[in-house]
Amino acid sequence: MKYSVIIEEDKLDGGYIAYVPNLKGCYTQADTLDELKKNIIEAIEVTQGDNSQINNTLFGIWEMEVQNHAATTHY
Repeated sequence: MKYSVIIEEDKLDGGYIAYVPNLKGCYTQADTLDELKKNIIEAIEVTQGDNSQINNTLFGIWEMEVQNHAATTHY
């Protein structure tokens, strides 16, 4: 089964964070990308055993800039 995995750089503690948006509680972190890949595969295997999960397809990721003084948000 294919899953969308979000990977973020952990600027606070260093390393990387990964999570699967459509598997509740499926996330991990690591110091390197190689270690992160191993960890997220293990997290998916553990989490995917819970059949009560709703597996929605990741639709997209938006990167938005929001100005504090703006009355409306511009896309």
